[in-house]
Amino acid sequence: MSIIKCPECRGQVSTMAGTCPHCGTNISGNLRQCPNCNSYCLLAQDKCPECGTSLEPIVTKQEPQQKTAEPQAKTAEKKKKEPRRSKGPAIIATVICLILLCTGYYFYNQHRMEQKEQEDYERLEGITNPEFYQQFLIDYPDSKHFDEINERMHVLQAEADDWKQLLKGINRSNISRFMQKHPNSLRGRALEDMLDSIDWQEAQAIGNEEAITDYLTKHPSGRFVDDASEVKNNLLLSKVTPEERAMIRGTLESFFSKAIANQDIDAAKAAIPDTMVNFCGKENADAEAIIEYAKEKIANDVIGLHYAIGQKMDVRKETLPDGNTGFAVEVNLQETISRSDTNQPSSNIYHVNALINSEQKLVRMNITK
Repeated sequence: MSIIKCPECRGQVSTMAGTCPHCGTNISGNLRQCPNCNSYCLLAQDKCPECGTSLEPIVTKQEPQQKTAEPQAKTAEKKKKEPRRSKGPAIIATVICLILLCTGYYFYNQHRMEQKEQEDYERLEGITNPEFYQQFLIDYPDSKHFDEINERMHVLQAEADDWKQLLKGINRSNISRFMQKHPNSLRGRALEDMLDSIDWQEAQAIGNEEAITDYLTKHPSGRFVDDASEVKNNLLLSKVTPEERAMIRGTLESFFSKAIANQDIDAAKAAIPDTMVNFCGKENADAEAIIEYAKEKIANDVIGLHYAIGQKMDVRKETLPDGNTGFAVEVNLQETISRSDTNQPSSNIYHVNALINSEQKLVRMNITK
């Protein structure tokens, strides 16, 4: 057996091979040597494939069959020897891609779940309804915040029950009790607003400068600070000075001691504008109307009248119809009567309600027992 070059395709082949493994040509029994170069040639070749020497073709009886079968043999051998492409690498690559995709999706989905859990956890900040905390525990039973949220839920549940009780009776005492029991309550702002409203209502009810100032001290950032500041400014503007009080007292004493006690019409004219809006029920009363009132007090046995303004005098500033500022006065008036008949009553106490303008004129007065 020798290894030769295939006379057809020049590939290496054994002389004992039935066919060439490369091209399928019949080898065994189908070879002869070139007389010139001793190279192997096919029996049917008319020229040496190695040196080109002319050869006499040798035809065998089986040649037609061989020639007929040769293409089929070559085709079958080619199919048999044709290298197959392996599908293994493609399958492996596909599997790796699927693994990578699944792994990526898992980690992405895991990250999104952790992100959403953190967002929901942060969203609970400032929420007082325990139901939201319970829902968080249901949605994230394996959360690292589970114990913390569970504890907060129970604290808020107890607080919610106390809150319902507080709303049934809102007052300073109940609010203070709730704040002591729940010092870190998220309802702190609502509680402050409740106290703010209560203190403002009480300050308004009292109505003096001290009450308003006390409210502003307790609630420097309260909801009613603007209203309180305005009321305080108005109170300051309406505050009556000692000099103004002395002027008012002098005006009243002059009116009663001269216009009324002495029935002095000039004093009556000096004490009022042209007319008074109202004097003891009489509208647009002039000086004559005042003197008539005074004369009615002088009975046959009355020798004289004497008047004394009470020490306690309530005075406040008031805007008059003409836009100017006047003084509203409430004071008691003691009337002492000198009589010839000593058995008759000699004194009376009256309540005087008057309005005095900035020119120290009486524009309104009512005198009642």
